[in-house]
Amino acid sequence: MVEEAFDNAERAALGTLPHPPVRRSPRALLVNRLFWARPAAVPVPADARLLHDAVERSDFADAWRMPLNPGMDRDPRAWRHVLPFPVHGTADRELLVGKDASHLDFRSSVLVDDDAVTLATAVRIHNTRGRLYFAVVRRVHPHMARLMLWRAHRRVAFATRPAGERNQQLRKAPR
Repeated sequence: MVEEAFDNAERAALGTLPHPPVRRSPRALLVNRLFWARPAAVPVPADARLLHDAVERSDFADAWRMPLNPGMDRDPRAWRHVLPFPVHGTADRELLVGKDASHLDFRSSVLVDDDAVTLATAVRIHNTRGRLYFAVVRRVHPHMARLMLWRAHRRVAFATRPAGERNQQLRKAPR
């Protein structure tokens, strides 16, 4: 991490690196993985308009939130890979995905605000088969939702350009 800080300082001073950027050791990657922020349970945000409009009366709803690191993408489309389901709508700060079936419908919203990303899910059950299916899924859903959000958070964070590159871009931008 110290070498990364020196790379950022060198990039800020020279505008480029005369050598390849340093790679993290397996030990540093493990420490990073162990101390990465974890999703926290929160109420379904009122700002998740697409989710509220898509599922007027839900039989189940939950939400998980993670803080955004500096420089992370605030565009909800960058978080598209959180859930591998068809996109049902997009808004300025929200992406809605989901699937309809004969036994239940579900929608998941990825809401990105200035300082956090929230993954909210709403389920509408149609019949007995849906109740039986969701009785099983409900036990693993919180674990899977947290895991998917955590993995997507790491992917988006690691895709973020280093601070030195971001600062250099800001200096080049016309004012």
